[in-house]
Amino acid sequence: MAEVTVYTTPTCPWCNRLKDFLQEEGIAYNEVNVAEDPEGAKRMVKLTSQRSVPVTIIGEQIVIGYNPEGIKELLG
Repeated sequence: MAEVTVYTTPTCPWCNRLKDFLQEEGIAYNEVNVAEDPEGAKRMVKLTSQRSVPVTIIGEQIVIGYNPEGIKELLG
């Protein structure tokens, strides 16, 4: 399975829903809290050209926003 990284902030309700979804599906992920990790925030902006969260990186693929179907499709 490809590595999954989720860029979040603690005040983002969609980030919390995304993390709940990943846990319910048994999908392991690394979390980068961009509110506390300025280098992580820069990395996310460089990858996506935007500042909104959540952003999910699966291998080389990017899923912006809360998109469970898109994540399931990429993890196949």
